[in-house]
Amino acid sequence: MLLEHNADHSAAQIAMIYAVRGEADNAFAWIERAYTARDSGLAFCKVARLFEPLHNDSRWPLFLKKMGFDA
Repeated sequence: MLLEHNADHSAAQIAMIYAVRGEADNAFAWIERAYTARDSGLAFCKVARLFEPLHNDSRWPLFLKKMGFDA
């Protein structure tokens, strides 16, 4: 139900949920969806505590670079 009602405007928050649950592949899929949609929820992704479970994943620094942040 969460995905059905919020997928179009809350992709970053859905990515955070997957990150906290330890589902990195799903989290990164939703991060990419949020990026494509220019989701403002990614504005603070570098410091968002809910994304911390992804920080040791090799995809994280690549995403930060894509966002224009230093890794």
